[in-house]
Amino acid sequence: MSRIFRFELLRSNAPALAVLLLAAGLAGLALGGNLESTAWHTFAYVHSASMFLLLPLALAGGAVLGRREKRTKADELLASTPRPRGQRLLPGLLALGVAVAVGHLVVFVGGAVWLLTTGTYASAVTVLWPLTGVLVLAGGAWMGLAAGRAWGSPLVPPLVAVLGLVLQLGFSEIGPPGEPTYLENLSMLAQPPSYAWEAITGRALLGYAVLGAGLIGTGFLLAAGRNWIPRVAAVVLLGVAGTVAAIVPGRTADTHYRVDAGAQKLVCADGTPQVCVTAAHAQMLDDAAPRVREGMKFLAKLPSAQTRAVEWRADKVYVPGESDWSSTGATRPEPGTVNFDLSDQIGPALTENVVLAAGTLWNGCQGGQDLVAAHAVGAWLMGKDELTGVDDGLSYFPEMKKQVPEVVRQLRALPEKEQIRRVVAVREASLACQEDLLPLLTGKSSS
Repeated sequence: MSRIFRFELLRSNAPALAVLLLAAGLAGLALGGNLESTAWHTFAYVHSASMFLLLPLALAGGAVLGRREKRTKADELLASTPRPRGQRLLPGLLALGVAVAVGHLVVFVGGAVWLLTTGTYASAVTVLWPLTGVLVLAGGAWMGLAAGRAWGSPLVPPLVAVLGLVLQLGFSEIGPPGEPTYLENLSMLAQPPSYAWEAITGRALLGYAVLGAGLIGTGFLLAAGRNWIPRVAAVVLLGVAGTVAAIVPGRTADTHYRVDAGAQKLVCADGTPQVCVTAAHAQMLDDAAPRVREGMKFLAKLPSAQTRAVEWRADKVYVPGESDWSSTGATRPEPGTVNFDLSDQIGPALTENVVLAAGTLWNGCQGGQDLVAAHAVGAWLMGKDELTGVDDGLSYFPEMKKQVPEVVRQLRALPEKEQIRRVVAVREASLACQEDLLPLLTGKSSS
């Protein structure tokens, strides 16, 4: 058996399939602009999402091997041998499994090594994600082999690849727009995590594992079965596995992802004022600290200014469609501390991000933010008429954005002490979760 397996591993299309999956995985990362991803959980998701294209390729690769006996006109000869069909097919099936494992895992291992050399946070549990992906890809290859054995047409490999892609698209799009469904769990294009500290849950991993095991068992039964009994068993197995894989992971983001406490631990830069980021963004600290401290210098113009800056983080998983503050249970800043937002890539407006609303925009309050007042205060602190490059939603409201320069000009026309008093009033009101801040700047407040 081992000699035949080595033969299949070297002489079948398994090596070609491994190279194809490896190239497709790298191309998916490159075309998506994710080769420079610096967040462990984000990279794990992007790598897993490549299975959306790798699964059809695995189906096609299995179908190519499944056609071999009919293509070489050796099917009748091999069928006359006394060896059980399952035993005869097993070396080829195992060779396909090794091929998809190599093609899928090499990309992950390469990316993991690169991330670890940059000092980024990593979690060993996340390694289970690509391992369950191997089960799904192996199952796809075995299903393709069964299809190739059933129909010897050269059109079978491209047809099963297209079918695999269409089914995944169908599972993703079924249901009302914006409302997640259970069938989406059968598509490899899963919803992405929203933040770098969101890790995949055990139930989502279980869904992938059950689906992969179901595809493997179904493919084997269909390929090796000689009568209707194993074929009916294969259909039942696929139905049960598909149902479990669809239901167990749930439908919402907070059933697919969890907050990784280790990824949220704070890592602080040397020097003062103190600047801290989450472990998930630790490799960005050296670049972020100078920009954050620049913002802290502007905040120091105010009395009782904050003396510490900490990256904003949440204690719940973000649910798409809800505001960051109301759906994530965002942490409230400690006294004298600025919360700032830091995405996976440091933007050019990180300093501006710090001074928004006098360092209180990311205040952890549940409710909307007065972005006009927040921008006006930030622009006043930086000596500008308006802030540019800040991606906080104000750009989607041109009429509101036009108000900012006028509010800043009106504020600067006041005596200096009055300017400072109003800006401090906005800061304190924002920390107290007051939503209507603009009247405090314009002097139209009833208080």
